[in-house]
Amino acid sequence: MRKDKLAILLVFAGIIAVMVAVELQRTNGTDTQPVTTRPAKAPGPVGRLRGMALQLHYSDESHPYEQLIGEIPSSGADAICFVVHAYQENASSASIFIDRRKTPSDDRRVKLIAQAHTQGMRVIIMPIVLLENARTGEWRGKINPPDWSAWWEDYANFVTYYAKIAAATGAEVFMVGSELVSTEAQTGRWRDLIGTVRWVYPGLISYSANWDHYRPIKWWDAVDIIGMTTYYDLTGGAEPTLERLGGAWEPIKKDILNWRGKNHPTKPIMFTEVGWPNQETCAQYPWNYYEAPDKPDPTAQANCFEAFFATWIGEPAVSGFIVWEWRSNPATQPGPEDTSYTPCGKPALDVIRRYYQMPTPAAGETGSTHPANQATTAGARSE
Repeated sequence: MRKDKLAILLVFAGIIAVMVAVELQRTNGTDTQPVTTRPAKAPGPVGRLRGMALQLHYSDESHPYEQLIGEIPSSGADAICFVVHAYQENASSASIFIDRRKTPSDDRRVKLIAQAHTQGMRVIIMPIVLLENARTGEWRGKINPPDWSAWWEDYANFVTYYAKIAAATGAEVFMVGSELVSTEAQTGRWRDLIGTVRWVYPGLISYSANWDHYRPIKWWDAVDIIGMTTYYDLTGGAEPTLERLGGAWEPIKKDILNWRGKNHPTKPIMFTEVGWPNQETCAQYPWNYYEAPDKPDPTAQANCFEAFFATWIGEPAVSGFIVWEWRSNPATQPGPEDTSYTPCGKPALDVIRRYYQMPTPAAGETGSTHPANQATTAGARSE
C-alpha cells in the first residue's frame, strides 16, 4: 500500500513538473503584462491557516526535505510556508539572481509541494530577497539601488517565476514580497507587479510587511490578505513574564484592529513571521538573533509564544499564522541550548502545538470568548 501511494505521488509530481517546465519555457519567466481588472479575492473562513515556515536553502538532492515536511504536522500546523530566495550583493545592488547552488531544483520543489498537499497541508510560497554581502546595518528593508527600473525588472522576474510554480502546483497562498520597506512607497510598481502575478497565479495573494511598517503601504487593497510580522519590543529589557508580555500585546492588538477597521475592514490579517529566538533577549529584540547567541532562555521563548497566541488565536480578523521556523536539518536535533528561532526540541513547540490544535473561531465569536484565550503555560515564569 505504501509503495502504491508513493508511486501515485511520484507520477502526480512528475506531471506537475512537466507543466511547470512547459509554462516557464513558454514565457521564459518574463511575462510582465499587468491585469488590473482582476479584483482581490475573498478568502475562505478566517483563522484557518496555522502554518510553519520551512526555508529551502539547499540544492543537494540528498538534503532530507521530505523528512522535514513529514515532521511538520506533528506541530499541529495545517499549512507549510516554503520560503524561497533570491540574492543581491548588497543593498545598493540593482541585480537580483536565483543562486542555483542554494535552492532545490524546480522538479524537486514541485515534488515537495506535492508531498505537503498529499499530507493534507495547505501551501504558502514566500519569495524573499537576501543580501549576500550585506554591509554594516544593511538588510533587505534598506535596498536602494542606483537604478530602480533595473532592480524592479529583476525583482518582477523573480516573483513571477515563483508565482508560475505556485499556480502549477496549486499553492493556496502566494506572497509577492517580504519586508521590502524602502520599496513600499513605489505604489504604482507594486500594483503593476501584483497585476502581473494575478495574470499567472489564480490563488490568494499577500505581502509580508515589517511589524513597524504596515501603515504606510497604500496598496493593501490590491492583495487579498494583509501580512505582517510580529517582531515588537514587548518588554523594554524587563523580565519577559506572561503578565508583562500579555499586557504589551493588548495595546498592539487594539492598534492593529483599529487601523484595519478604519482602512480595510473586510481584509483579513495573516501574521507572516511569528517567531522569537531562544535567547534571553528575545522579547526585547525578537528580530535580532545575534543579540545573545550564547544565552539561551527557552522559558522566555515559550512565554513569548504563549502571550502571542493567547492574544490572537481566537481573533476572527486573523486568517492565519506562520511560525518562524521549522528546523532546517534533521541531522542535528535542536534542544534547549540551541539559540535559533526554531521551536523544535524546546518548550515553545508544546505551546504552539496546543494552540494550533484548538478549534477555529466560530462565526461571530470574539477573541475574548474563544477558549484559546483562557489557556496558560504550565510552569511558565510569572510575577
